[in-house]
Amino acid sequence: NLEWMETLTKAFSELGLEITPSVTNFILIHFPDVDGKRAADADEFLTRRGYILRAVRGYGFANALRMTVGSAEANLGVIAALQEFMGQGK
Repeated sequence: NLEWMETLTKAFSELGLEITPSVTNFILIHFPDVDGKRAADADEFLTRRGYILRAVRGYGFANALRMTVGSAEANLGVIAALQEFMGQGK
C-alpha cells in the first residue's frame, strides 16, 4: 500500500492534481476548478472506462474524488486514464 501511495501521489501530482496526504488505503485527489476538468467531469470520464472512484461532496470536498488503492492493473489504469483526461496521455 505504501509503495502505491507514493506512486499514485507522484503520478497525479505530475498531472497538476493536488493530493491530500494519507496513511490509509485511499488517496484524495483534488481537481482544478476549470470547466471540463472538475471532479464531476473526471468521475464521468473514469466511469466510462470502468474505473469507479468515490465522489466526496458530502464530506465537504466538492471538487475531489477518493480512490482506493487497488491492484497494480487498476492503479496503472487510473493513472493512464487521468493522464488522458488531463490532456497528457494517449
